[in-house]
Amino acid sequence: MRANSLFAPPFFRLLIPFGLGYFLSVLLGSANAIMSPILVDTFRLSPYDLGAMSSVYLFAFGVMQFPLGVFLDRFGARRTLAPLLLFAAAGSAVFGLAQSLSHLVIARALAGIGLAGCLMAAFKAFADWVSKEKLPVAYSIQCLTGGIGGMVATRPVALAVEMIGWRTFFVLLAVFTVGISFLIWFMVPEKEHIKTQRGRTSLFSQLKKMFSFFLDGDFWYIAPIVTAAQGVMFCYLYLWVGPWMRDVARLPDATAGVFMMYAFTGAAAGYFLNGILADLFKSKGWLSWEKLYLYSGVLITLLLLFITFDNGRASAPLWGFVMFLSTMTMISFPLMRNLFSDGEVGRVLSLLNFTIFVASFLMQWFVGFVLSFYPVIGGHFAAEGYRLSLLVIAALNVAAVLHFCYSLRKRSKSQEA
Repeated sequence: MRANSLFAPPFFRLLIPFGLGYFLSVLLGSANAIMSPILVDTFRLSPYDLGAMSSVYLFAFGVMQFPLGVFLDRFGARRTLAPLLLFAAAGSAVFGLAQSLSHLVIARALAGIGLAGCLMAAFKAFADWVSKEKLPVAYSIQCLTGGIGGMVATRPVALAVEMIGWRTFFVLLAVFTVGISFLIWFMVPEKEHIKTQRGRTSLFSQLKKMFSFFLDGDFWYIAPIVTAAQGVMFCYLYLWVGPWMRDVARLPDATAGVFMMYAFTGAAAGYFLNGILADLFKSKGWLSWEKLYLYSGVLITLLLLFITFDNGRASAPLWGFVMFLSTMTMISFPLMRNLFSDGEVGRVLSLLNFTIFVASFLMQWFVGFVLSFYPVIGGHFAAEGYRLSLLVIAALNVAAVLHFCYSLRKRSKSQEA
């Protein structure tokens, strides 16, 4: 039975375990932003090595969305995510014990596989148990836990690493991950329709259906803005915002950590407020979900262009607003959910997540690739390399906004006719 109130017991049986899972996902995913100087020094990494190693996480995360979507619709959130988290635990342990770049790559790949389902499993579970009208707020609260994880991944992680060492820290995270896996297995309820669906269709047919969504106009109506905007967030928050603060803004480590905290706070605020504001604006008749989505895409594009052309210390505070607007585009998930049936939700949302993480992987790798063509002077990567790579990323956001404007106008005309 669906919960009509977010304060009903089923909601908290989902929020506590899935919230901890997503908190962990963002914490582990974005820890490289604060860890990058340690990793560069310990393993003698070049900009290309750093970008490639970190982006492996995003690549594995993205590729896993295909089996993940099928597993979620076939087996449900509980039976899918709990076993996957054991891969993340292994990845965290390998990272803490790593002795070479190859070990780091393996660790990040395992973490990407294991954490790939944290948000989509939660979204699927909420779609099963919470009424459609309450989904934007439920999704916002769930996403807030990830934003908090990102905030913890800044100065608090740095302090923990200083106290106990980075290797011990990641081994302890592995133990924590195993605990969350058990919590999800024993605490999350399971819908009856999930049990009956397992024997109805084959895994192959479900996967084939998932691939077919790539040809669906409804999917591509929503996907571009959130893909471009979230790509920026994962590209920078999960790695490059820390180096940008040190290399472009030329901030000392302590000050850079403060501005990184601002950026993660912006992401957390956007995660939390996107559904709440969408619900408020729609109920007041001020903005539809689509218009809020569009305006968020427009504003983040303008900010990226300003940061690109300024390319200096004055832009450092703007990263917080960029991350806020990036996570405001998460309203795309309830928008997408309303375009497809209950039995397709897991696959279509996972497919959307796949496009986001493939774009994030390419952006994160691309920044390192561009920087590798410039000399490293005094331990700093070239500011002009950051400018060029961000200009290309900003252009992708421009294209995404123009696509949605055209599609929205086209749909409005067809509805009027």
